[in-house]
Amino acid sequence: MTHSTDSPAAATRPRHSNLSVAALAALYQGEKTDASYVFNTAMVMMGIAVAYLVGAIPFVDKLSYGPIGAPSATVPHAWAYLLLLPIPLWLVVAFHSLITLNAMSHGISVTLIETELFGITGMEARGVPRDMIGSAAGDKIMDITRSALVHRVVTFVVYGGVGVFVIGFTGYTWSSAQQVIARETARGSGNLAVVALAIYAILLLLVLASWWVGLRMINHGRRAADERNALSGNEDR
Repeated sequence: MTHSTDSPAAATRPRHSNLSVAALAALYQGEKTDASYVFNTAMVMMGIAVAYLVGAIPFVDKLSYGPIGAPSATVPHAWAYLLLLPIPLWLVVAFHSLITLNAMSHGISVTLIETELFGITGMEARGVPRDMIGSAAGDKIMDITRSALVHRVVTFVVYGGVGVFVIGFTGYTWSSAQQVIARETARGSGNLAVVALAIYAILLLLVLASWWVGLRMINHGRRAADERNALSGNEDR
């Protein structure tokens, strides 16, 4: 009868078999694929929103004043079309917040798996910094909680600029609808314009709340992931 010479601590220490490494690699590949797909979808939606905005601005004038300067009465219920014109933009902006936050959440999962694989490779023992490998390298540019000031400013300019354009376009179409209503003296139209303005204000609050709550959840997840990675690093030593 033989007795194991391994200590209890050694018995409980995780051992990285070829199977576990292959499983981690498969998880990593799946997460990277999902994150890339979600991020690309978000960028496509952003492009669609910008294209719609550019194409819809001339359309506002046609609805407001009619084709080639004709009175707006040539377009029945032009004020209603004007009030509805920003809706596709708001739908894209709202869904864009969800899909971008989803991509950022996938990024946390990718970071955890990368850190585990990084520890297996032994690169840390050879003096390779963790933040130079994998998604951590890109986070120094794209992650507003870790990027330099100039990159944070550019990020806010990009997303804030899109928000300003959407809000400005909504105000422009609403003002144009009000002008059409004043010329046509459509009964009850003024009340509908107020309702439309209230709906857009609610959509704005919902989008802002989506970003606020989502970013707080992601920051909490990143802190937990950093603590887990630090604990794992201490255990490896």
